[in-house]
Amino acid sequence: MLIASAVSLALLFQSGSGLAFGEALSRADRYKDDPKAQQWRQTKMDPFVKPKTTALFDRCYSSALRRPMNFSLVVSFKDGKFDRVDRDSEDQVAVCMADVFAEYRWPTPPHPDFAEKFNLDLAPH
Repeated sequence: MLIASAVSLALLFQSGSGLAFGEALSRADRYKDDPKAQQWRQTKMDPFVKPKTTALFDRCYSSALRRPMNFSLVVSFKDGKFDRVDRDSEDQVAVCMADVFAEYRWPTPPHPDFAEKFNLDLAPH
C-alpha cells in the first residue's frame, strides 16, 4: 500500500512535458490578467506564500544545490479546491519545490478551475 502511494505521488508531480502541465499552464495564462485573480494574488496568495519563502529555499535550494536555474510550477485548483502542482523540470530543486507546494493548504481560489503559474529564476549569491 505504501509503495502504491509513493507511485501515485510520483505520477502526480510528473514533468511538465505532458498534457497536465500544458492544460494547467493554459488555465494559468487564461487567468493572468483577470481582475478577480489579480485581487486574489494581492490579498490572499502573496500574504500566504511570502512568509513561507525562506523555509522553501532552505529546504530545496541549499548551498550544495545552488546554481543558476529557471523553471515553472503551476498550482491547479479543481472545483475550488487545491488539486495538484505541475512542473516543467525534472531537476531535484524543481521536484522538491513542487512537493513542498503540494503540502501547502492554499487559500480558496478566485475561480473554481483556477491555476497560478510561478516562474522561478534562481541565481546563487
